[in-house]
Amino acid sequence: MKRLFRFLILAAALMQAGCGYHLRGSIEMPAALKSLYLFGASGPLQNEMQQIMRASKGKLAPTPNDAGVVVKVLKEDMRSRVLSIGSTGKSSESELEYYLRFQFFDGKENAMMDEQVIELSREFFNDQTAVLAKTNEEQLIRGEIYKQAARMILARARVAIDNQK
Repeated sequence: MKRLFRFLILAAALMQAGCGYHLRGSIEMPAALKSLYLFGASGPLQNEMQQIMRASKGKLAPTPNDAGVVVKVLKEDMRSRVLSIGSTGKSSESELEYYLRFQFFDGKENAMMDEQVIELSREFFNDQTAVLAKTNEEQLIRGEIYKQAARMILARARVAIDNQK
């Protein structure tokens, strides 16, 4: 019985490996992108990059000299604005806007691509009867924006590396 159980576990593991299964959040990265240095990024963006790099068996380098790719953040801005106001005079719909301008460099400070820009926005309903829940929702949306921006940076870094070859 133990042999059958072990065989089933082994078969399931082999089937997952064969079908392309990978951990959520992981990205297949070229060797040059396994070590990345992020310069000038906000704490939330840096945290998201670190999580994605860790899930993809990469790391954020401690210095630019240790990195295959250096990402220099030139400008980063997260803004919130009111889209509509309810009958009570309080906002009923809001929008988060995220702007990121950055450039890729190799370990020798040579530009790999022109400056890149990422602009993301999310709208959400701001129910004044559930203020605490809406604050939590806004924090979740901010986290998702940073996660999407980090994935977009890595996707563009792959293009920058491919263009160098």
